[in-house]
Amino acid sequence: MLQGRRANEVMSQRLRAWLHALLAAALFAAALAILHHELRDVHYRDLLQAVASLPRVRLFWAIVLCIASYAVLTGYDQLAFVYVKKAIGRWRIAVASFVGVAIANNAGLALLSGASVRYRFYTRWGIGAGDLSRVVLFCSTAYWLGLLALGGWSLTFHPHPAIERYGIAALGRGAGIALLAVTVAYLAAAAIHLPPLRIRSLEIAIPSFRLALAQLALSMLDWVLATAVLYALLPSGGPSFGLLLGAFLAAQLIGMVSQVPGGVGIFEGVMLIELAQFYRTEQILSALLLYRVIYYLLPLCAGLAILIGDEVRVHRHRLVRFGAIFGNATLLIAPKVLAVFTFLAGVVLLFSGATPAYPGRLAALARFLPLGVFEASHFLGSVVGVALLVVAQGVARRLDVAYYAAILLLALGIGFSLLKAGDWEEGVLLLLLLLAFLPCRGEFERRASFFEVGLSPGWTLAALVAVGASIWLGFFAFRHLEYRDELWWRFALDHDAPRFLRASVGATVTLFAIGVARLMQPVAPRLPAPTSLELDGVEVAIEAQGETYPYLVFLGDKSVLWNENRSAFLMYGAQGRSWVALGDPVGPPEVAPDLIRSFLERVDDYGGVPVFYQVRGDRLHSYADFGLTVVKLGEEARVRLDTFSIEGGAHHGLRTALHRLEREGAEFRVVPAADVPAILPELRAVSDEWLEHKAASEKGFSLGFFDEAYLRRFPVATIEVAGRIQAFANVWPGPKREELSVDLMRFRRTAPKGAMEGLFGQLMLWGKREGYQWFSLGVAPLSGLPSGALAPAWSRFGSLVFRHGEAFYNFQGVRAYKDKFHPVWEPRYLAYAGVLQLPRVLADITALVAGGVRGVFR
Repeated sequence: MLQGRRANEVMSQRLRAWLHALLAAALFAAALAILHHELRDVHYRDLLQAVASLPRVRLFWAIVLCIASYAVLTGYDQLAFVYVKKAIGRWRIAVASFVGVAIANNAGLALLSGASVRYRFYTRWGIGAGDLSRVVLFCSTAYWLGLLALGGWSLTFHPHPAIERYGIAALGRGAGIALLAVTVAYLAAAAIHLPPLRIRSLEIAIPSFRLALAQLALSMLDWVLATAVLYALLPSGGPSFGLLLGAFLAAQLIGMVSQVPGGVGIFEGVMLIELAQFYRTEQILSALLLYRVIYYLLPLCAGLAILIGDEVRVHRHRLVRFGAIFGNATLLIAPKVLAVFTFLAGVVLLFSGATPAYPGRLAALARFLPLGVFEASHFLGSVVGVALLVVAQGVARRLDVAYYAAILLLALGIGFSLLKAGDWEEGVLLLLLLLAFLPCRGEFERRASFFEVGLSPGWTLAALVAVGASIWLGFFAFRHLEYRDELWWRFALDHDAPRFLRASVGATVTLFAIGVARLMQPVAPRLPAPTSLELDGVEVAIEAQGETYPYLVFLGDKSVLWNENRSAFLMYGAQGRSWVALGDPVGPPEVAPDLIRSFLERVDDYGGVPVFYQVRGDRLHSYADFGLTVVKLGEEARVRLDTFSIEGGAHHGLRTALHRLEREGAEFRVVPAADVPAILPELRAVSDEWLEHKAASEKGFSLGFFDEAYLRRFPVATIEVAGRIQAFANVWPGPKREELSVDLMRFRRTAPKGAMEGLFGQLMLWGKREGYQWFSLGVAPLSGLPSGALAPAWSRFGSLVFRHGEAFYNFQGVRAYKDKFHPVWEPRYLAYAGVLQLPRVLADITALVAGGVRGVFR
């Protein structure tokens, strides 16, 4: 039932993911078609010659300008911390910002601001979710501010000749003026001190005019320096710097909008078109290739080195697993970065197999090795390349099997690189990546089948694109040859083209075989029901804490996620895209972060939205650390039992109810769990009568339902008249006698008036005698939400529903009933991923509790 419920939602979700990935792949294919057209008259050796002929002084200045550009980029974060008035060491900010930007630049539009990377660092330094959101928004605003200003200036005063050629000069100037107007409007808003903006629960203050000017200046300098790196790599005699700047900004914008990681191919294709009238094609492409290496790959390598260096330092000093600088950022980011490099290593092997080898090296190796070694190494090197593309996703998911597979494949890749053509440069790159993996074994702790959740649409299409691009590169490199059938069967030292064709077939067949294996792999159950052995084992984890809600696990309608040594667990269910964990992790508090992370990773494997339902206020930092949004759901009523008494004016109504029950001959008793099986038939009759009278259906997830196996585990409190049960509630006797509560509550139509109120009162008195500290009356939904003008929109809406939503649910009545017992009200929260997901999350939780969408209407 739990699996079938989500079939349609999962299918729809996967379809959307595939459509997004296909769109990015189509844009990349279009860019590749442009490259193919522009390179129709260019020979592969011409391109190599253009790269080799670039003066070394130009390379030097390109690297210097790249360093300056990244230094300016770290200034965004320095200003952001001035904006949020938080004091953190400048060196810490600079290093964290550099790593974030280096990763974000290679990850595409989704991580443009480096938000996830910044989050990993800054939350460990005491930066809350609200301030972190302000930092990210401030940096993103600065990033776009310079793009708008320079783009507007370029379109207005230095339009590209193509704009004049196509007769849209007026349109271009109008767009430029509009972009400049947006920039001026932002500065004006800062100068006149407009009131803060409110985005849901987040209040965003407009920066001061001085900070806004600094944002603009830094951003413009950053874009100018980024353009200057490419300008240094292009030959002299081309367009003016202003014209190149406009072309560069347009290409970058199109690359970002495409959502192709790093704009690979898209940026190059646009630049080729824009610069075609100034340079030969091989000159443009060689400069763009060097730009990609200098501005993107070298900083990414430096970012990985920083993360791995921190990990080595931690292990060397035998400290806890979190370093003094980054906290657990290394744990969470290093696998993602290693995954990017693993994918790139696969691309390197594929591209190497598609391009000619160095003839001199082949001849030297041929003195010692037979031809068969070259042929086999060339073929197997491309097969290993494809395998690395696929394994990279497992690396990103921190699978232990992916860790060992990556090391094995990299070792094989090194051997094949050296044997196929003495390509020691390629071997060194693979060796460095292999060495980067070694100190990170502890980060790959997830024991799961590699194909348990399959390859994501984005990753699958990225692998297909990489293989397709390598085949295109091979045909470009050997375009001067006439392709005939006998070419496939030529085996000779100086015949690179046949080796390319055979390697391409090997790579394609390998990718196809992996896809078939994935399709034939039985899909692991997404939401496995807990086994009887698991239910018997949860007692240890429940005893390590004091609350009673974990007893809901014995209903058996929720899946259980354990930590590694099975000392703690999460119980969860799924509805629609929402994967909902009920309450906080159950077990020792110190293991909660690991369980939260494991749950987030599992949900991410299936593309769901992680939700934590009814969590405590003192645990919110654990969810904020992972960037989850938190909203208040309501308040839980808890009665302190050591001071509880029905005497005095405070409990006059309860005392009256108890006396009335006594007069009607009603008796209260607590039936021990061992004696519950004997009264189950009578309890079933009471329950069925209650459901019929209320015209209700059984609920689930966070509410108990009538299940004999569940009821046998606990005592049952009853109100009986003449030996006949009139009302009952199963009793949760909490661990360590910290809390006592009830779950399933049912009564007959003929039950005395106030039977349930009297049952609660008697049970509280019983709990006091037994030494329990608290009695939980459960949560009053939407209770205690602020409703003032400064309250978040959700709180104002929830407060309105609480006051006027009696047509849907008796919110105020529930609060008033619990108030009779004069409880202490403690807030309970909802933590979830994404800012705009709340309406869908709440709808999914409602359906989950009701037993499905149909249950909501029943």
